[in-house]
Formats: sequence, C-alpha cells, structure tokens
Amino acid sequence: MCLWFRFMVLPWHSKKMPKDSLVGHEAIGIVEEVGSKVTNVKSGDFVIVPFTHGCGHCAACLAGFDGDCMNVGENVNNGYQAEYLRYVNADWALVKIPGDPKSYSDEQLNSLLTLADVMATGYHAAASAEVKTGDTVVVMGDGAVGLCGVIAAKLRGAKRIIA
Repeated sequence: MCLWFRFMVLPWHSKKMPKDSLVGHEAIGIVEEVGSKVTNVKSGDFVIVPFTHGCGHCAACLAGFDGDCMNVGENVNNGYQAEYLRYVNADWALVKIPGDPKSYSDEQLNSLLTLADVMATGYHAAASAEVKTGDTVVVMGDGAVGLCGVIAAKLRGAKRIIA
C-alpha cells in the first residue's frame, strides 16, 4: 500500500547537511504512481502528506494515535524534501486537496503544508487539553507548533490566550 509522488519542495533551511541525509517530514504534492493495493488516491491527485504514517488497523491507529502505530517499521516515510517520495500506508494517511496546485497562491500552498504537521499538532494539543468556548489558555512556546496551538485554541473558542 504505497505510492510514489512528485511534490513541491519548499526549502526553508540553508544549513549544510551531511551527504545522503533524509530531510523533512511533511509535504504536499502530486501523486505520481500508486501500488496495486492503494484505492483512496490515484495518479495525478494533489495531496497533503502527513508526518504520521500509521497502518490504520492497529489499536493505536484506530484510537486516533497513528503517530504511535504499532506496525510501523524503521526508516518509513523519511526525507520528505526529496524530489520523489515513497509513502507507505498511503490509503490511511494521505488527504486529497481539490484542484491543481497551480490554482493556489504560494501563501495558500504554505498554509496547506502546515496541515501535514504543525497545524495538526497544535490542534491536537488544543483538543487534548479540551479547550472550549470561554476558556483562558496558556500556550508554552511560540514556535511554529505553539503558534498553531494559539490558532487552534482560538478556533475552539478560547476567550483569552496567553503565549
């Protein structure tokens, strides 16, 4: 259940990396090729590629914790900033985006990319904390995930947010 796809590389890092390093763990892209068991996406689909990579069948995945999948092997779904990426368990995790990437602005593409990791992580934190309308929320840290936690707390109705 894997596929290959080509995606847009959005490089933010200029730091020198050792040769053959696997870089990145979130992506958006166009599906290039699918394996015979993949049914939810097809060649040409525009997708969000989350950093989690569960099997979709174990107890952890079924409980909504695919980042803690009990069936993930080593070196699976790494190096998302390569030109091509092999993605395992494609039916479980990939999220289709309507339309063609060319119909989105750079700002919209960057926003879609946040859904592959930082926004989903920030929202998960707010949901796990059971943030609700009228709450006062404290977010420790103001990096990308922390700022997405602020956004998520606001979306869930927090009245006051302290970062």
